[in-house]
Amino acid sequence: MSRFRILRLITWLPKGGIERKIVAVLPRLDRELFEPHICCLREPGPLAGELEKLGVPVHVVRFRSRWDPMALTRLLRMVRSLGVDLVHAHMYRANVPATVLGLLEPRLKVIGQYHNVDTWESAAQVRMDRWLARRRAANVCVSDAVRRDVISRLALDPARVRTIHNGVDLDEFRPASSHATQLALRRQLGLPLDARIVVMVARLVAQKNQSLLLRVAPEILAAVPTAHFVFVGGGPMEETLRSLAAEMGVARSVTFLGSRDDVADILRAADVSVLPSLKEGFSNTVLESMACGLPVVASDVGGNREAIDRGVNGYIVDVDRDASGRVTAVRAGQLARYLKRLLSDDALRAKMASAARRSAGQFDIGVMVGRVEALYREVLEGGE
Repeated sequence: MSRFRILRLITWLPKGGIERKIVAVLPRLDRELFEPHICCLREPGPLAGELEKLGVPVHVVRFRSRWDPMALTRLLRMVRSLGVDLVHAHMYRANVPATVLGLLEPRLKVIGQYHNVDTWESAAQVRMDRWLARRRAANVCVSDAVRRDVISRLALDPARVRTIHNGVDLDEFRPASSHATQLALRRQLGLPLDARIVVMVARLVAQKNQSLLLRVAPEILAAVPTAHFVFVGGGPMEETLRSLAAEMGVARSVTFLGSRDDVADILRAADVSVLPSLKEGFSNTVLESMACGLPVVASDVGGNREAIDRGVNGYIVDVDRDASGRVTAVRAGQLARYLKRLLSDDALRAKMASAARRSAGQFDIGVMVGRVEALYREVLEGGE
């Protein structure tokens, strides 16, 4: 049997969660069945070289807009020359041209993927995606929460929308082998050796809500003076957050590590992971933290509760919503209470750490790859 040629379509390849997951999945596809390629619609981005080294060709067809006719023509020509059998696109900006390709080339199978709730920027986008989604072979969501949102907003038949949860590499993300190893990592990272370290791995943008953690930090420090807060990630809010830390009087207990490639080591150096986001699809940070044996305290948004069992491997923090269902706030008092409980109770933290690592097993990257391969075969061999 000849191999199927798969083209992943995405805007570009920055060092983000979605893009890192693509880098994790594509090289793991069964090469006897699938030949993966990726095409960027803006520019390659920093992860393109990594994919090329792993044997996945990266192409670029620059679009000036989602409906750029010249770019669509070039993309169609490339798809035909490569003999692509299936296009798997990510997010609205790539889902649109991918679906148009399927209309122009009827033999081509198209899958659209959704990575977050409430991703449309206007009512016009919702109407357009409602029409386009019905013309794809399948629509994939990263969590059941995202799936429910997509089905509701686009009025889709549930049979056309499925969940494939993100996965985590359990070999890369694993607990520290010993307390001595954890201390060595802290020394290497310049973190206090005797602290109770709370880590947050996320872009420094309003959606991730780092400011809430800084606002409850004084209360946590009053109860646990050795608490230390570590922020991993870059973004436009860094100076604002640094100023807020100073304003709250907690700057000496806060470290900003910036964008990093050694996230697994940073997680192993920590005690608790936190993610008080206002919006999520299915957080890679939650999975990676759990795999490293960290209890996670996260807001009740997106698919967080699909990974976190409150009181077992972490805590889910309640949120407030407006009439349309959008999250307006994460409960600050509850966030502080859960963090104080975990940081002050070594036995509880150790128990939850073990449970977190066990829970991560159900999201092993191999499981995710297997589900992606099964979907591809279903669409290509039995397809519509």
